[in-house]
Amino acid sequence: MNRRSLLKSAGLFSLLPAFSGLTSFANDNKGGKKQVLRFAHLTDVHIEPEMNAPKGFASCLHSIQLQKQKPSFILNTGDCIFDALKQPKDRVETQWTLWNYILKQENSLPIEYCIGNHDCWGFGQKEDPLYGKKYALDKMSLAKPYRSFDKAGWHFIILDSIQPKNDGTWYECVLDDEQFDWLQKDLAAVPSTTPVIVASHVPLVSAATVVVDNKVKGDQGYVLGLGSMHIDAARIVELFDKFPNVKLCLSGHIHLYEQIIYNGVTYISNGAVSGNWWKGKRYQTVNGYAMVNLYDDGTFSNEYVPYSFS
Repeated sequence: MNRRSLLKSAGLFSLLPAFSGLTSFANDNKGGKKQVLRFAHLTDVHIEPEMNAPKGFASCLHSIQLQKQKPSFILNTGDCIFDALKQPKDRVETQWTLWNYILKQENSLPIEYCIGNHDCWGFGQKEDPLYGKKYALDKMSLAKPYRSFDKAGWHFIILDSIQPKNDGTWYECVLDDEQFDWLQKDLAAVPSTTPVIVASHVPLVSAATVVVDNKVKGDQGYVLGLGSMHIDAARIVELFDKFPNVKLCLSGHIHLYEQIIYNGVTYISNGAVSGNWWKGKRYQTVNGYAMVNLYDDGTFSNEYVPYSFS
């Protein structure tokens, strides 16, 4: 898909990208840096046939590809489809079919995936081999739900935030012991001079989740649900403390845009393509995605980009 066809398509559907209200973040640097990679971070599309979601997703993809400086790939941190956890198979297949159709028609960029909680099908049921994460892995063409790779002098780590609870009926936001052991070994194998970026569906560390959704519970103070952030955040942060080359953690899940710097690591949740699940903005975060620039000195910038599709 070339720029001319994108412009034509955007005009036909009145899906011009909106560049007002951009919010950007850059960590400290002293100049003399060279940009080595630019990518788009999108999350929580929640595609479904209803709620004008197909038009919204197409608009987001157009906006990304019409950037003055086009990104080299898309990092998608999960919840591609509206929901699979408790849905019948035909409904799940409808959502994935729509997802792949829109990507084929409206996108020319490669995609790196994380699995989100709503991408997993039927926790607690055993009779179909696609139950659990297998369905999502097949649709995302992934061999495993977590992995790492290198691009342009940066090391990327993709985590799997979603683990079934012991009774198999729901999930927890946590790294199982096998994955945590893998993470330790993966970080130890990275040269200390190589900057590291970590992607997860659920925030490893979050502040915004504390002050939304009426989480004050009487004399208990703020009480977070199991789906707010990683419940094993303490041991992950402690691990990162041993590796100063961990620079940036990107996530979604909460549909809120936030930036946190803790112990030298920047944690950013980049809103949601679907906003408030295709019902407008969630609190003060509008529908959007982020453009992320990585530099050769280990610094980065993150710009949240709203887009329009009405």
